[in-house]
Amino acid sequence: MKNRSTRAALVAVPLTAIAAAVISVNASAQAGDDKMETIEVTAQAANASSDIDRQRNSNKIVAVQTSDAIGELPDANVTEALQRMPGVFIARDQGEGRFVGVRGIDPNLNAATINGVSLPAPETDSRAVAMDVIPSDLLASLEVVKTLTPDMSADSIGGAIEIKSLNALGQSGQQFKLSVENSYSTLQEENSPKLAGTFTNVLELDGGRQLGVAIAASHQERKFGSENIETDGTWEEFTAADGSEAFGAAEIEQRDYTVNRERTGLAANFDLRLSETSQLFLHSLYSDFSDAEERQRNSWKLDEENDDPATITANSAVWEDAALDKSLKDRFEEQEILSLVVGGEHDLDLWGVEYALGYSHAEEAEPHRRDTAFVQEGLQLGYTSAGEKPTLAVGAGDLDAAMNAALYELDEVVIEDNFTEDEEVSFRIDITREIQVAGNPSELKFGLHERRREKSGDLNAVIYDGLGGDYTLADFAMNNVDYGLGAFGPGINMGALNSFIDANLSSFEVDETDTALDSARDYAMNEDISALYVMNSIEMDRAQLVYGVRYELTDFSAEGNRVVESGEAVPGAEEVAEDVYVSGVSYARDYSNLFPSVNFKYDYTDNIVLRAAYTESLSRPSFGALNPSPEAIEYDEGELEVEAGNPGLAPYEAQNLDFSAEYYADTLGMFSLGVFHKRIDNFIVTADVASTADYTQFVGSLPVDEAEILRPINGDTATLTGAELAWTRGFDNGLLLRANATFADSEASLGLGPDADRGDKVSLPSQADMVGNFIIGYERDALSLRLATTFKGERLLEVDLGDAAGDRYESEHMQVDLSAKYRFNNGLQLTFSGVNLTDEPFYVENAGYNGQYEEYGPTYVLGLTYSTF
Repeated sequence: MKNRSTRAALVAVPLTAIAAAVISVNASAQAGDDKMETIEVTAQAANASSDIDRQRNSNKIVAVQTSDAIGELPDANVTEALQRMPGVFIARDQGEGRFVGVRGIDPNLNAATINGVSLPAPETDSRAVAMDVIPSDLLASLEVVKTLTPDMSADSIGGAIEIKSLNALGQSGQQFKLSVENSYSTLQEENSPKLAGTFTNVLELDGGRQLGVAIAASHQERKFGSENIETDGTWEEFTAADGSEAFGAAEIEQRDYTVNRERTGLAANFDLRLSETSQLFLHSLYSDFSDAEERQRNSWKLDEENDDPATITANSAVWEDAALDKSLKDRFEEQEILSLVVGGEHDLDLWGVEYALGYSHAEEAEPHRRDTAFVQEGLQLGYTSAGEKPTLAVGAGDLDAAMNAALYELDEVVIEDNFTEDEEVSFRIDITREIQVAGNPSELKFGLHERRREKSGDLNAVIYDGLGGDYTLADFAMNNVDYGLGAFGPGINMGALNSFIDANLSSFEVDETDTALDSARDYAMNEDISALYVMNSIEMDRAQLVYGVRYELTDFSAEGNRVVESGEAVPGAEEVAEDVYVSGVSYARDYSNLFPSVNFKYDYTDNIVLRAAYTESLSRPSFGALNPSPEAIEYDEGELEVEAGNPGLAPYEAQNLDFSAEYYADTLGMFSLGVFHKRIDNFIVTADVASTADYTQFVGSLPVDEAEILRPINGDTATLTGAELAWTRGFDNGLLLRANATFADSEASLGLGPDADRGDKVSLPSQADMVGNFIIGYERDALSLRLATTFKGERLLEVDLGDAAGDRYESEHMQVDLSAKYRFNNGLQLTFSGVNLTDEPFYVENAGYNGQYEEYGPTYVLGLTYSTF
């Protein structure tokens, strides 16, 4: 077996050194031709070669991207850098990548670590980590592991994302890099600056010891936005007053977003090499992400009085007594992630030990959020088209009223202060022993991993509806809402409105009932995981076998509040406001799992590598699904309506089979074909469980005659089968081509039985049927160009258990990005990038109709970098 410290040193060789190298290859296509030629390896080719070598040498099925390769494309954060890798797709927010999915699978079913420590999730509901908070400038490499080994956490069905930040011991002496850039949003016509820097140094200490210091910092303030039209609810069957019948939407919204997003990232890594076989390390990363959002919204409340439309067709509808609600969201959100890990690695002759103590903390604060609404009722409203972008219309007699700001009455002011915190302490120790198995070198590895995690939410809202006067939109009107998806009418001046609220807040009347309903749903969840594992790696002549088993014990507990809106007293609950009753809830359970795994690699020839793997894994439910505090409980004269989480959910459990064949060319080139199959038990879907629910857990002994109880439940079994292809080819003339595609087909049994209204089979929720990338790179002398296309296929977002026509799908998305660089001889590099060149929108459809349509526009970036690396 190879010495671990030596192996680490080899991985850390600077890619710039490789890029400067000249290699000799056999370029002849004919047998017996001894003619040799030299090919200069360009930076792009060197980066691709490094990624391929790490993939080939791995004992697992992985995809790798190193820091220099990440910098070849205009990817502002970790999420967007990951989207270029085989099988990876991203979920976007305001056009920027936030969450990462692997093999088309729901991002909540992946694991993410940085420097070996699990990343917490600052969002209230999510287990998936929004990795856009981590700037790509801070990275050494990204690795997506698709087949697990026993020394890895088992909480990954899609893939395990491993992020490594800089290590100075892989550099020579003192090095630094400084870059400045400016991006321009065509939609908002705004400029956004960015500054990033990296510094590394290796200090020679007494006794031959070395201290590597790596510091990186990045700051960006980005001003951008989006334009949106979406349906609040689903399209459903309506019968109009004139007898016509068709699908229609009861509420459609126009939204205009202006966003100011700031990212600040800091990384400081210290690596102390005590000897060739012993080292200590302290790795830290801090990321601050803030989002100041102004949202202007028109809500076309077409059935405001629960009336049927006057007329309706497949593409148009008119309601006679509708309302137009104009609202403003003024929200500042800040997320912080801190990751610290301290540990060491020591080779002791035949034994080796690695250990690490980690601490990670994430929080999301939403202080003083303000939502303000103005409303005008009694209008004739509707739409004249119902495609991707519905065309909304006002009756001819009401057109002047709809444009008159003085006719919109100030209806409500909501002020929120929300805080979410996610904290984890972890410890791991891994021990290795080099042995012989049937004359083959082998490594026995075993260890202990401990994780202690707590996630909590403090949610507070004050609703004001007595506002001390007859105020209208005319007092705060803004007429220049720049909205390109239709007529918007007057908007709301945020500065004028905030000044008014600040001056008059003390005189507003609080709606005690609604305030109590929205402010008592705090929660705290604890999740402790203890793991033991043992594995054996055997190096044979042309093969490598890694097998073993992992045991994990999970101890979960949750506390929250049950808040009921009821005209009758709820037994066992305290009345905290008129018709609002609150009682505490708690839940606890523990479960254990055993995860066997086998990874086999066989070098069939010098150019062909075959792999096979069987692994078992799990994914724990999202924290939103586990939340013990129900979202809403309403009781009225025997009728009960509930929206709630389910802390009793079992985790997804998966059995995974993988096979792949990889061809590596003598020169720069690789082609791989893989197939995979997953059987997933206990997948999660939201359902109406009124027929089987225990009503007393919501309203005590109050009688229930009719109920609708929506909560996540475990479905039966899902299967996922897919294929992955990846191809890389470099040419003598500086051209580099890279392509990959993942195709997947899934089927999930809801467990509702064959007599269910919609049948029992659906696609696996959030599963994308195809994910792909195509990249054309060219580099010659000082010029480097890259054109990249990223594709994500359709995926099921929401399941309507009553009718398949109510399912919501995210439509396919294809984005084109460009990067051009020119390197000067003095270390300077000029960069130009174009993001979303084809202005690809985000679109969700419901029964063939609009669910959500959003445009972002292209963004262009100009930058300058100076580097000594």
